[in-house]
Amino acid sequence: MQKETDSAGNQAPKKRNFKRFWIVLLLINLAFLAVIFRLFFIQGIDSQRYKIRAKNQHERKIPLSPVRGYIYDRNGKLLVSNIKGVSIAVDPTFIEDKAKLCDDLGKILDIPPKNIEIRIDSDSGTFVWIRRGYFPDINEKLVSIVDSGFIKINEAKRNYLYGSVASQVIGCTNVDNIGLTGIELKYDSLLKGRPGYMIMQRDGEKRLRQTADLPVIPAQHGHSLELTIDIELQQIVEFELQQGVMKTRSESGTVVAIDPRDGSILAMASYPTFNPNTPGGFDPKFMRNRAITDVYEPGSTFKLMTAAIALEEKIVAPDDTVDGKNGFVEFEDYFIRDDHPVGRITFREAFEQSSNIVFSELAFKTPSDKLYKYNRDFGFGNKLGIDLVGEVTGQMRYPKKFTAYYKRYLGHGYGMNVTALQIASAYATVANGGTLMKPYVIRTIKDHNNNILKKIRPEKIRRVISKRTCDTMTRLLVGIVEHGTGKKVKIKGVSIAGKTGTSQQMAGGAYSKRNYNASFAGFFPAEDPKIAMLVVLDKPRGGYYGGSTAGPIFRNIASRWVNVSPDFVKESEDKEAANDTLAVVKIDSIYVPQIKGMSAKAARELFEEINLTFISNKSEGVIISQQPRPGKRVPKACEVFAEVADTSDFNNNRDSLRHFQRPDVRGLTLRRALSILHKAEVRTIIKGSGKVRRQKWKKEKGKYVCTLICK
Repeated sequence: MQKETDSAGNQAPKKRNFKRFWIVLLLINLAFLAVIFRLFFIQGIDSQRYKIRAKNQHERKIPLSPVRGYIYDRNGKLLVSNIKGVSIAVDPTFIEDKAKLCDDLGKILDIPPKNIEIRIDSDSGTFVWIRRGYFPDINEKLVSIVDSGFIKINEAKRNYLYGSVASQVIGCTNVDNIGLTGIELKYDSLLKGRPGYMIMQRDGEKRLRQTADLPVIPAQHGHSLELTIDIELQQIVEFELQQGVMKTRSESGTVVAIDPRDGSILAMASYPTFNPNTPGGFDPKFMRNRAITDVYEPGSTFKLMTAAIALEEKIVAPDDTVDGKNGFVEFEDYFIRDDHPVGRITFREAFEQSSNIVFSELAFKTPSDKLYKYNRDFGFGNKLGIDLVGEVTGQMRYPKKFTAYYKRYLGHGYGMNVTALQIASAYATVANGGTLMKPYVIRTIKDHNNNILKKIRPEKIRRVISKRTCDTMTRLLVGIVEHGTGKKVKIKGVSIAGKTGTSQQMAGGAYSKRNYNASFAGFFPAEDPKIAMLVVLDKPRGGYYGGSTAGPIFRNIASRWVNVSPDFVKESEDKEAANDTLAVVKIDSIYVPQIKGMSAKAARELFEEINLTFISNKSEGVIISQQPRPGKRVPKACEVFAEVADTSDFNNNRDSLRHFQRPDVRGLTLRRALSILHKAEVRTIIKGSGKVRRQKWKKEKGKYVCTLICK
């Protein structure tokens, strides 16, 4: 090929090709435009999303749980508190070595590592709970975990200081401290407070740290509640009920104790029961408050209403002659029988012998509308409005369905369904002179600083019968205990007004000859009632009459309560002073020593030495409460009930049991005092020798120190 030349014969210059240059330049400009567009998109249109992503990489919002409100009894004794629990979580986006973290956590928490890994993988979030509610002693084991994705949070754990005592009234919470049953559920909105949060920042080593410029929204702590329950009476009730159920081989039992003067619930218990500290280990039916959720046919305890109506309407008088038909009467296709046959006797005697025939006749003579009205006024067939969850109405027919058959059976407690609370409330109405009070369990609502926000006032529902009729009924009920079917309830020095009850249960559409309800209802002291109470047993075996099964439980509760209640003790002391018999009482009595903090074995040995009877719920462990109270003078051989906790529970709940760690050892030998204080883990300083005359308390580094002055 011949090359191009110019006119001078020189070679012509080659034309440069700029096409590639322009393409490259265009591409560079397009890239700049793309970057500018992307920056505009990121910093302008989608800036908020990227800000959040950036913030999440170095900040974390940590929830702050509020302190759930405390629960106290009527005397200010702490029943429910919170302890510092430890909860474990992970942030999957920051886990460094998942297999190692799962393995380490599995060994410490006693969880299969595979289960932990599955839980982490199944959650797409940045915060995954592993397990919550551990005791703080696990902290030492968690120190070895250094993975950046590991999160440890301190949060409150609910603690029920008296274990199963009053558990069906108080209820329990779940792991999130949300009420599940009882008062914990009913007043959850008051108790739980309002959660807050704090923002924490990750440092260069990816550790979460709090900084001053990041917001903290503090949690609003929950309100506290003071109950009408007397925990000392509640302990007596639950112990005696448990013993009674076991002795009679009943399937279950229920007790309700009311102050008839204002309607406040002093004790309410069912057995079997549960421990709210470990609710998962119990059958859910044990959590049910049978006193308000279960119904039964009351049998002869209902004769109180039939008698009161007949007296109020002047259908009968105490000394009128009535006919018991020698224990058997037939009406067309049905009959009524008496277990204690009587002939022509006074109404007073018929009541003492609990004649079904006499009471069926009284109900039959009472106009249906009157019979219905009075029973409704007593509270039957209606909710009484107690401030607890689960109350049912019971059942009673309307007057237009009152047949002769129904009225006769209603007269002695059949053909209707009632709750234990309704029967106890009816007896409280008679004890209160005929005025029905609304039952309640919440006495005071307080804020977290113990300031009173609301005080619940007793509420009168209605007047049911006259005081004159109530006075007559009280005398009749006292006669039942003194001379009739309630003799096994008698207590020397205490006048009890009460009524036995035995009723057959329905089974397969007919009344069973094997399954019964046995009960005893009454109030004491009869001349000035301070407690109205019902004991009812479900399916007792062996004996099934209320007087011989439920009656002794009533007597045991009443007998122990009059020995420890401040009201009864003061009344007894006043009578002793008036009769100048105090010196005699002192000779045959003894002071109850302080045994809180002692082992059950040591307390039993001590009581054998000083002639007192030791009773406890467990044979081994540490004593955390006692009844009667220390320093009280009681008769020799008197029963002293001790609540014993396992040593492991005592150690785990050390913070919550702090109020048990100041034993009163005055009057004891130095050796015995040191034994008690040692069990309570109290450091002791000794001055002198012999018996302990005085003791002084002080706190050093958060722990009690006790100085014993001996002589």
